[in-house]
Amino acid sequence: MSYTRSGTLALTIAFAIALTATSPGLAQVKAPPDMSFDKGKDSPGTVTFSHEKHIAAGNKCTSCHVKIFKMKKGTSGPISMEKIKVGEQCGACHNGKTAVEGKTVFLATDAANCEKCHKK
Repeated sequence: MSYTRSGTLALTIAFAIALTATSPGLAQVKAPPDMSFDKGKDSPGTVTFSHEKHIAAGNKCTSCHVKIFKMKKGTSGPISMEKIKVGEQCGACHNGKTAVEGKTVFLATDAANCEKCHKK
């Protein structure tokens, strides 16, 4: 093989590696900031949702978006315990049955778990 051919081959391989390493598909997605939901009428406290904690637990963005929640805050309608109790919104996973990374997700409607979401 001539020097020109091997140089071209090496350059092509280096370019392919660089292209793969900088591909947006491999980039880490930065979690959006925490979102707070005001205390409702019968609510025990404000709810702060952390994308970061959910990602750290093994969830992917597509676990919730767009099957359960739309991408833009405020476009999925108000979050309520009534909807959660029937398996909608947070209740789609926080039902005491769904497992993420081999760990069962807590049941949102169990009174013992209120403070996991609601803060006074």
